[in-house]
Amino acid sequence: MNASGSMGPVYLRALLGAVPGRKKSSPHMPSRVIERTHVLDAEAVAGFQRVVGGRVQDVVPPAYLHVLGFPESMRLMTDPGFPLSVLGMVHIANGFTALRAVRVGESVTVAVQLGRPHAHPRGTTVQVLVSGTVDGEVVFREVSTYLAKGTTLPGVAPALPEERAEFVAPEVQALWRLTPEIGPRYARVSGDYNPIHLNPLAAKAFGFPRTIAHGMLTAARGFEAAGVRADAFTWDVQFAKPVLLPGKVAYAVVPADHAADVTADAAASNGSGPGSENAEAPVAYEIWNPKSGKPHVRGRITPAQG
Repeated sequence: MNASGSMGPVYLRALLGAVPGRKKSSPHMPSRVIERTHVLDAEAVAGFQRVVGGRVQDVVPPAYLHVLGFPESMRLMTDPGFPLSVLGMVHIANGFTALRAVRVGESVTVAVQLGRPHAHPRGTTVQVLVSGTVDGEVVFREVSTYLAKGTTLPGVAPALPEERAEFVAPEVQALWRLTPEIGPRYARVSGDYNPIHLNPLAAKAFGFPRTIAHGMLTAARGFEAAGVRADAFTWDVQFAKPVLLPGKVAYAVVPADHAADVTADAAASNGSGPGSENAEAPVAYEIWNPKSGKPHVRGRITPAQG
């Protein structure tokens, strides 16, 4: 997936939207739903998997299905009616529900829309709601939550409940070193060319000392390393401290009750899927800074029960 060309006008609108005074002070979001059909290409899926360290197989991973909705998400969040500036927004949580395995060669229609904004102690959050269908059958649903730090809107919904278990660094099971080159590599396979992942000057403009890794890159690598093979499952992720590049992170699979779920609202929006023949026990994983002990990504994978 290489969306740099087609996404150029979208990023230009994002830059224009960051100009002071261009955004309206209103809680109303664009109400339209954008749909797009994708034929799942084996080469594109394999290229994505090589970047995130996953197995190359005919089952399409959830992180790749997530990026299918990214261009439409950006189009909605750079719409003139979107009241927040998308540049500088932080991805703070993600909830993905797979209802069955999705395979290479299938045609998936992705529908993307925005949820209502909510108050947050650090600004305003907005949710991007995505569903994927194959021949009219819903095969996955997703809720991505983004935070516009330092921005408040009048009349928004109350803050979503946020349950975050206290983080205690577990025993290190693996150490991963991420170099600055991973930013452009992931951008090419995901279509996410946010400059905070690619350009040190852009990263500094948004308060980061250097470029940061894509959150979904580290989340996807954690998912793959956990080794869950269920066809139907929920994958809940919380994002904490960004990973500065270059950087070294620690990884461990932990007891499922060690990691907190995503917000109750996101979990309720996801629902649950049908049973799977290869249902397993829930698995959680942690990705953190081995020096400071601060978390970067906290994930939980819950296979559907029959």
